[in-house]
Amino acid sequence: MANDSSRQADEIQERWDNLYRTTPPESVPWDENKPNDELAALISSDQIEKGPVLDICSGSGNNAIYLAKQGYTCYGIDISPTAVKYAWKRAAREGVTCQLSQGNASQLPYPDSYFTLVFDRGCFHSISRENRDSFIRGVHRVLKDRGKYLLLCFSSKDHFDTGIPHSFSPEDIRNYFSPLFQILSLKEIVSSGKGTRRILLSVLMEKIVT
Repeated sequence: MANDSSRQADEIQERWDNLYRTTPPESVPWDENKPNDELAALISSDQIEKGPVLDICSGSGNNAIYLAKQGYTCYGIDISPTAVKYAWKRAAREGVTCQLSQGNASQLPYPDSYFTLVFDRGCFHSISRENRDSFIRGVHRVLKDRGKYLLLCFSSKDHFDTGIPHSFSPEDIRNYFSPLFQILSLKEIVSSGKGTRRILLSVLMEKIVT
């Protein structure tokens, strides 16, 4: 069973890394080449205290670099080594420091109660069903008390859930997260970048201290 799980993890990493090896970052659909609007609105609202923040499944580093420029100590993690290399180069070009690493978002390698914010643009909807609980517990563990988690994931109005990327209804999100998080806001948004129109859920949550 352990070997099967390890082999599956290797296959997932290779699939994502192959995408970044064969697709220029500027052509990746979720790389908006600017700060994500939902993230920028949250930061401008002054709800997130300065300190360490985490961009989970950070890709080529666009949002991690934005957070660093706003004065946060920004960490990023992505399963693709190629994406992490892109992100390091991008950060160097823009003159900012980010702590970027390759790793599995379901096994976060960070201390307990460390981050004031975890930002997730499209990570949760890429997590397999069997790993969702460990992913959610991991996000909860690394957040400070009353730390915020900003989640963007595909809405069930966007596509029928037949596999990665998964899609969720508002009720799905409440069922998955409400034991560990208080949902502060949950809304449907439309993303229309790079010639595509996708329907997402934008969910701001706060860690519940258990």
